[in-house]
Amino acid sequence: MVGHLDADCFYVSAERVRHPDLAGKPVGVLGNNGACVIAKSYELKAHGVKTGTPVWDAKALCPEGVCVKRDFRWYEVLSRKMLGIVSTFSRSLEYYSIDEFFFEAAPLHHRTDLARSAVSIRDLVREAAGLPITIGVARTRTLAKLFSDTAKPFGAVVVLDRDHEREKLAKLPVTEISGIGNRRAARLAPHGIFTCLDLADADGRLVNRLLTKTGYEIWLELNGTPVTPIRPQRPPHKVLARGGSLMGDVTDPRVL
Repeated sequence: MVGHLDADCFYVSAERVRHPDLAGKPVGVLGNNGACVIAKSYELKAHGVKTGTPVWDAKALCPEGVCVKRDFRWYEVLSRKMLGIVSTFSRSLEYYSIDEFFFEAAPLHHRTDLARSAVSIRDLVREAAGLPITIGVARTRTLAKLFSDTAKPFGAVVVLDRDHEREKLAKLPVTEISGIGNRRAARLAPHGIFTCLDLADADGRLVNRLLTKTGYEIWLELNGTPVTPIRPQRPPHKVLARGGSLMGDVTDPRVL
């Protein structure tokens, strides 16, 4: 079984760890130049503020909202703390992004089922790191990620049998799958494929023709066949493309 951990509103939650007075308030985290909202709390989202909304528009939509500047160094600290916590419970763990991990899911104790284990990990991360997270456990990475999204915020869901999988997939539009955007969805629509279950039930050869190898692998994972393994080796940052990931000022040209 594969587990997917996703921090809820990670940048906002990280700011609330060191600024507890922000709890319950509409909060937006601003980008490098402070002009746009790059992350928002559920309270701010309820006012119509979206990722990419200019700060002046966000203030117009929610005058009582609080905007803070991003601090990627602090977010990295908490991300590594989460990573350390989860690594104590899993033999194989993948750092997928700063706020998302995949891990090999197994009961914490021989008398504990997966559902209780997922709740225990979720609660421990909240207690030790101060961060609300959501965990989904399923037969493949694609399924685990889809199901964890349905349990947000601060949820824990374990889907073990095919009937339960089909019930959940039927409620999810195909665009909920990472890698299938509006263009790919438009290719699927003429064939009656609108939900994740429609895609899972489609002919694999048709999916391969419409979405190529990547789409076919998604189809396999939707049907419970693991394609992409958990990759414990963390890929290096592309720091020139992600200036925010540089850890502080660098004065030595050789280090830079």
